[in-house]
Amino acid sequence: MKEQIKRKDNLESELRESIRLENDKIYLEYQPIYDLNKNKVVAFEALARMQSSQYGRVAPDEFIQIAEEKHLIISLSRLILKKAAKFSADLEKAGFGEVKISVNMSGLDIIQEDFTNKVIEIINNAGIKAENIKIEITESVLLNNFEIINSKLAKLKEAGITTALDDFGTGYSSFYRLTELNIDLIKIDKYFINKITKGTENNIVAAAIIDLSHSLGLTVVAEGVETESQRDYLIEKKCDYIQGYLFSRPLPEKEAVSLLKSAD
Repeated sequence: MKEQIKRKDNLESELRESIRLENDKIYLEYQPIYDLNKNKVVAFEALARMQSSQYGRVAPDEFIQIAEEKHLIISLSRLILKKAAKFSADLEKAGFGEVKISVNMSGLDIIQEDFTNKVIEIINNAGIKAENIKIEITESVLLNNFEIINSKLAKLKEAGITTALDDFGTGYSSFYRLTELNIDLIKIDKYFINKITKGTENNIVAAAIIDLSHSLGLTVVAEGVETESQRDYLIEKKCDYIQGYLFSRPLPEKEAVSLLKSAD
């Protein structure tokens, strides 16, 4: 227990330092999002990583939990957005200005009064197009703050920023609220993608989510696609985008750019 407390304290110190200095202890990897219609990578999801000078690579669940407990999550969330926006600017310089970056934002950050202004400021400071950033929120953040968050999503839309509902199907969204929500994309949770198997009816939920989303004019991303049978089923059901280990694991920046160059 003493060692656990010491580890947590040390990681908290490193997190504070990384947020203050914006150094590389907190860095991002990028998982490609593949367009099934165009047969190409059209986006990346930015995923936060931590390299501790004392403990090496730290699992996201661990350092994010520490950030939440120590009230660092808002600052961490904004640091992640800054790094993702910088990478978006780098992609534009490399000739891939059409490729978008998805960023998961903390629910606590979203309800802050200055959230939308801060997002727009970070994008403007990076010198990138607003439409090249996608803001992802999870269903659970809507539970107690639907009206507040929905109004903020509307402001992001007005600014040209795409928004997505992550992990759809595992939270608290009702179909009624979904029709009112100011989002552009639905991301089907991996739980439902895992149910897609040949010769069974386990995949009916994924198909229903795709149909419902399309009927509402929303684009659909399937997360956690790992098998060819899952991909083939999603193509058959006219899913728009997929991401997962079937296509690629999360990549460091240089490898992400190399992937785009190799497909040119």
